[in-house]
This record gives sequence, structure tokens and C-alpha cells, in this order.
Amino acid sequence: MDDMEDITKLADQSQRLSEVTVDCYNQSEELSAIEVYFTDAMHFPFAATWRDPDEPGHAEAVTVLGVDEVHERRGVLLSVKHGQKRRRLLAEQVWADDEHSANAIVLHDYRYWVDELHGLTPGYG
Repeated sequence: MDDMEDITKLADQSQRLSEVTVDCYNQSEELSAIEVYFTDAMHFPFAATWRDPDEPGHAEAVTVLGVDEVHERRGVLLSVKHGQKRRRLLAEQVWADDEHSANAIVLHDYRYWVDELHGLTPGYG
């Protein structure tokens, strides 16, 4: 596919991730490709929910403003507005409120890459 935004229209998650990482040879390159997926396919700002994995049942409304930073160890950090404050959150802790949007699809794909494909774990593919 020529356009990252079109990838979110593919129904199959493994096909989407294959398209995103097609020319990648290691995790660092995959993370760079995922950064492009975030910046090209997502539509900022958008309403979302932050769920802190260290606090079961924790859910707070945030507005995602954009990608703040991509870090080799921590992954994608999003800039969000929480009340009147701005902060950075790990992308895998954020769920887009519109579950059928491109934003939700990209976040879901990223969580899968991190959790199931060990995307941020040294020593994996």
C-alpha cells in the first residue's frame, strides 16, 4: 500500500501490521515504521480513555493531541490533555473512544505489536 492511512481499512490485523513493517529488519526499524503509522493514519486531536495497568479499574478521559516522542525502550508516547494539564502517556495505555475509528485501529495494532509480538522486548524478531 502506498498510503499509511489506507492500511487502517484492511480488516485483518496481521495484514495491517505486515504492511506497516514490510521493509523492516529489526525492532528499531519496526518502531520507526509504527511512528509513521501513528502520524500518517491517526487524526488528532481525539477523545480517548487512559487506563493505568497498575490500577485495576482505572479509566480517565483524555484528549490525545499527537505523538510526543518515540523511545526505543518505552515505545510511543502520546501527548494528551487531561483536564487542564498536558502530560505524556504510553500509547498502549490509551483507547480511542470511537472504537471504529482509524485512531482505535492504530492503537489496537500497536498494543498487539507490543504485547503479542514483543515489539519492545530486546531479543525478539
